[in-house]
Amino acid sequence: MPTVALDLLGGDGAPEIVADAVALLLSGESPGEPVPELIVVGPPELARDLMTVRGVAHERVEVVAAGRAVGMDEDPLGVIRAHEDVSVTVAARLVARGRADAWVSVGHTGAAVAAAVLELGRLAGMSRPALAVVVPALAGPVVLLDVGAAPDATPDLLRQFAVAGCAYAESLGICDPGVGLLTIGGEAGKGDRLRRSGHELLEEVLPPRGVRYVGPVEGHDVALGRRAQVVVTDGFTGNVLLKGLEGAVQWSAARIGQAYPDASPAWQVVVDTATSDFAGGMLLGVDGVTVVGHGAGTAEEIGACVRLAARAATRSLVTRAAGALAGWSA
Repeated sequence: MPTVALDLLGGDGAPEIVADAVALLLSGESPGEPVPELIVVGPPELARDLMTVRGVAHERVEVVAAGRAVGMDEDPLGVIRAHEDVSVTVAARLVARGRADAWVSVGHTGAAVAAAVLELGRLAGMSRPALAVVVPALAGPVVLLDVGAAPDATPDLLRQFAVAGCAYAESLGICDPGVGLLTIGGEAGKGDRLRRSGHELLEEVLPPRGVRYVGPVEGHDVALGRRAQVVVTDGFTGNVLLKGLEGAVQWSAARIGQAYPDASPAWQVVVDTATSDFAGGMLLGVDGVTVVGHGAGTAEEIGACVRLAARAATRSLVTRAAGALAGWSA
């Protein structure tokens, strides 16, 4: 079984909500899916007290010491460089040193990205990592990236996202994924300068390398999943779209529940979505499996992030991504 390092100090409800996730994972409430080995990264005494309160035997969870998190109002890179015992740094280092196969944090996204880059390093051919989420679209899952790691992008960065995103999609079992460029219309020439230049580059370089480029796509294509199975954009736009989709799903479920009192399954759709592969963002382009979840995530959602990280390690996601990018960096 893969070993996953979990940041105890990250997230709005940390450390208690993270400890709840550990207890839930170890309770065996995920039928058919083996529980990964866990390393909890945080203050040892606090971690053990939290485990004891939740009835988790100490021998079931390894604890590795870390002294502090990165606050949401702090400069993540400054804090990481000034302190050796930051929880995201310690967790990423466990993967870099081979003690863990993957790591998860639901804390400061910028801190998690910085720690992953500094401790794990970037894959050859990837100048900046991207956060990718799996959107449960109507026609099948869609990999959307970037959703927050790189707010600004260039045409070549979009090309890198397309290559890494295809590798992620294939690791999920999506065969011959089509790549779409998110913009404001389905016709060539639509969008701002980045989108127009990006389209020209993707159209020129992807098909000769065996990547199926379907052209520009719109926001609704992400939720439908018919035109493209990988959708690339800059991290600013992707983050706005992702949060808009999340809000729309919750609004729809709530209104259906109000109109039809017996429609409780509508809320179950929201729960199932939040505790599936959609739960966390996979950081693509670093040399180690890194999953970043929602800061306000529930124990179930954090547990889903851990399971996602374990599956990515089992399916050799990093090796796939490195192989896909290697041809472009040669």
